[in-house]
Amino acid sequence: MEPIRRVAFCPHCGNRAPQRHIHTQNYLGQGYSMSGDLSDTDLPCAYYVAVCETCNEILLYYAFIDVVEDKDFHLADLIWPDPGVLHKAVPKAVAECYSEAVRIKNVAPNAFAVQIRRALEAICDDRGAKKGVLQRRLEGLASQGEIPTILAEMTDVLRLLGNIGAHVADQSVKPGHVQAIDGFFRAVVEYVYVAPSKLKEFRDRLESFGTKLGSSDFA
Repeated sequence: MEPIRRVAFCPHCGNRAPQRHIHTQNYLGQGYSMSGDLSDTDLPCAYYVAVCETCNEILLYYAFIDVVEDKDFHLADLIWPDPGVLHKAVPKAVAECYSEAVRIKNVAPNAFAVQIRRALEAICDDRGAKKGVLQRRLEGLASQGEIPTILAEMTDVLRLLGNIGAHVADQSVKPGHVQAIDGFFRAVVEYVYVAPSKLKEFRDRLESFGTKLGSSDFA
């Protein structure tokens, strides 16, 4: 039988390439109601294992659909390696800079660092720190409480690595630096955008069931 394939971006090699389905693992998952209770109905789910036909690396996809079959591989979402899609709360300009960075993450470390620097500039624009060089803008965000001290130090490291990637002739960003750069940037995004959004969603959900959550609830 002809293998099932899809053409998609591979985070391993940075190519949009054919990916060949090699295994489907079906299972019944547990769902939750809007009130947070376990659902009485099991949910059909599947993990799809695929191999990139350019770099021969493994990719893992996930699908939650009514009927799970091998042919539904094209409906599944990539969950490993990290596809580099930021949370919906992240502004479009920041998310687009990061998406471009992810595509070159494993093939061009210098360019990746430069693109992350651009993403930091987009965060500054969004949070109102629009004047001065990037270092001053980031310091301004820290002084306003937009980012805590430890994350301010992280952003300064990212800024410096971005400068090396763009300007320093006798130095370069190494492949081993890339994961740290990515992790630092994702931590900043989590603090500035994602955590507040998730907290608001959770509060709204509780209030829809007549429960209000305040700081005194944890005292």
